[in-house]
Amino acid sequence: MDTNPWEPEGATRLLAADGTPLDDETIAGLPLERLYRALVAARTLDVKIARAGLPARAPWAGEESVAAACALAASPSDWVFPGPRDGAVAFLRGLSADAVAHHLRSHDRAAGIPARDQFCDPEGRTGPLLRGLGRHLGLATGTARAQALAGTGEVTLATCGEGTTTTGPFHEALVLAAAADLPIVFVCKSQLWPEGAPPEAGTVGDPVFERARTLGLRTTRADGACAAATLQEVAAAVRRAREGKGPSLVEVVVTPAVFDPPPERDPLERLRRHLDRIGKWTRTMQDVAEAEVRTRIERALARIEEAAP
Repeated sequence: MDTNPWEPEGATRLLAADGTPLDDETIAGLPLERLYRALVAARTLDVKIARAGLPARAPWAGEESVAAACALAASPSDWVFPGPRDGAVAFLRGLSADAVAHHLRSHDRAAGIPARDQFCDPEGRTGPLLRGLGRHLGLATGTARAQALAGTGEVTLATCGEGTTTTGPFHEALVLAAAADLPIVFVCKSQLWPEGAPPEAGTVGDPVFERARTLGLRTTRADGACAAATLQEVAAAVRRAREGKGPSLVEVVVTPAVFDPPPERDPLERLRRHLDRIGKWTRTMQDVAEAEVRTRIERALARIEEAAP
């Protein structure tokens, strides 16, 4: 059992809290700089939305490793169905800043539904953020079924939170995926904070990855504070699904920034420490990466305001 209450039990890690590699060979094979830029883009988008007072389903600061891993592990032809705390996925997969600004600012006048509830990119094969806990998992499973019948070698990814694992849609999706041997990867985010309940609290007392294993899926657990480990586990599950080896579930234990965790629980900070150790990080690189996203969103929002009657 881990003695540090901030480190989840049984979770894969590739970087120690100070950024030191725990597996040099595996770390060397991962696109760490690209991964870090994806984390920065997701965090910057979250901060921009929060500071501007724009509507958003839920903040994802501290949980960016899941969105970044899914975006990098999936190919352009794969589908990704994000959960409510993974709104950055579409942006990381290529959704334009204009489209992001539109979703945040405008409304579907015909249906009267805020456009943020349709934060998706059909052309980029990123599904919508649906209302209703777990509803998107049915869409994801159906898409994976179509991919299996077509035999295209494409894969579907779907993310959710640990609360969704207590719902009917979650279990229905996993059972169907296992029974039909579908090319799908479920990525579940479980929250961790020592002052509160453990990640498995409220979910029948067992970690999500252990319960999902009983349904016939291959399961693993990654530490969400280590973005490199999260990417490794998600990418391995995607490869397995693409090779026709069936569905998987990757549980990622995250600590939202709202809980004010120690710096090493921040996926950006832990990866930054590693890149700094190997001479791949500079303050200038950080500022440029943040400014690029912030400027794109600000300009897109300004264009919408100018065009508004």
